[in-house]
Amino acid sequence: MNSAELTAALSQKLQLSKTEVSKRMEDTIAIITAELSKNNQVSLGSLGALEVTKRNERISVNPSTGKKMLVPPKLVVKFKTSNSLKDKLKGMKP
Repeated sequence: MNSAELTAALSQKLQLSKTEVSKRMEDTIAIITAELSKNNQVSLGSLGALEVTKRNERISVNPSTGKKMLVPPKLVVKFKTSNSLKDKLKGMKP
């Protein structure tokens, strides 16, 4: 499901225009982004949680040239699945 499909599904479910749903989704993403930029964890109920973690510096090797390079540390967003979602996915076939 892409963003347009999600907007259409929410529009139908909430009986709102696609424009209104799109605006609310943009607002939600802006709030989540602001919280993550403050290094706060964002919990999404029974779906899971988003959190910012630090990825340490590492040495990487270019496979075509064999040249080693240092990749600097950086902050990344990680998603941790909730236990209830994990339980629901256990029964599914791949």
